[in-house]
Amino acid sequence: MNKIDFQCIIIGGGPAGARAAYELSKTQKNILIIDYRDKLGDKLCTGIIGINCVNEFGLDKDLIYHGANSADIYSPENNNYSLSSKDSKAMIIDRVKYVQRLTNSAKDNGVKIYKNSRVQSIKINKNHVKLSYKSLNKIHTITSKTIIIASGLENKLLYDVNLTPLEKKHILNGSQVIIKNNLKIKNTKVFLGSKYGPQGFGWAVPVNKNRLLIGVLTKGKSKEITKTFVKNLLNKYQVCYSNTIKIKTWGIPIKPIKKTYEERTLIIGDAAGLVKPITGGGIYYSQLSGKIAAEIMDKALSKNSFSNNDLTEYETKWKNKIGNEIKRGNKMREILFNLSDRKLSQLLDFSLTNKLILKILLSKEFSFDNHFKSFEKFIYNKNIIKIYSNSKSKLIKNIIPNLKNHILS
Repeated sequence: MNKIDFQCIIIGGGPAGARAAYELSKTQKNILIIDYRDKLGDKLCTGIIGINCVNEFGLDKDLIYHGANSADIYSPENNNYSLSSKDSKAMIIDRVKYVQRLTNSAKDNGVKIYKNSRVQSIKINKNHVKLSYKSLNKIHTITSKTIIIASGLENKLLYDVNLTPLEKKHILNGSQVIIKNNLKIKNTKVFLGSKYGPQGFGWAVPVNKNRLLIGVLTKGKSKEITKTFVKNLLNKYQVCYSNTIKIKTWGIPIKPIKKTYEERTLIIGDAAGLVKPITGGGIYYSQLSGKIAAEIMDKALSKNSFSNNDLTEYETKWKNKIGNEIKRGNKMREILFNLSDRKLSQLLDFSLTNKLILKILLSKEFSFDNHFKSFEKFIYNKNIIKIYSNSKSKLIKNIIPNLKNHILS
């Protein structure tokens, strides 16, 4: 048999791929990251990660722009509710440097990195995996015992390994612009309502004193909605609007694919649909799935056995860790993001003007990384149940029972 080039090839050098490479490189040799970009980790993202992610995977202080301990929530009627807590629920980080530092650690462990190289096809046979990739307008082929796909929504590659890509109805559209922070916005702002498209919301996130991220996540046409949103926001702050502002768009999965493993193959991060359904945040779940994938692939490589039975443990483990969170989070999204503007405004005004509700929402028990677990604690809190059930509004009175019936069914 011809010599196999690598033990494992990781397709994609974002947070998921970088984490998988780093963890696997602690115990295995001859690992490759292959990525179409020249600048690894350079993808549209607000760069917000929760404290759970920080505590579990670590974070160098110089990668932190600032802590996120306050936010302004704008209702569909444009009422503003300012939330703040003593402790930061999340951190806004330099995503590119975060990923690059992780890949550099993997490189220090012997991992090779091919940049500016886009995988064209994957073929799995009895003895190895064969990849073809394009670099500098030339097609090359390499072989590996195993692969980990961490390339985002690369549907074609999933077909190549006999897996089913995610249906479009489970993919949200995100668009974002980066502008100079002439608006002098100091904290994160979230905008809710139908003007941001079906099940959509908008945001303005200050990265630092000089840069501001403005974007929209929706089931609608995010680019067009973002154009209007940016224009209105800049006009509000009396800043000149330029039609030349570059809007970038990307897809965000909110549901896992049906199967995340195949012979000699594991799928992680966005490619597997492992994203927080409420916010569309993917960094934490990318890290989790990358670490689990490395553990399972290490076992398979050590035994030199790569069948479906050998790799099924990967899916079992990530489902035990975040499967319920994703499933219930999607049900939360369905009911909360489908409220009419009037009902959503009413719910926000009732909830975000009540001191006890705010105290509980901003307590340490509520996690930016585990939305459903936090929400579950909220709707089973006796004081919370009493506050909502005593309302004269039918919507408010029934909101918790309706949520329980829909989400916990």
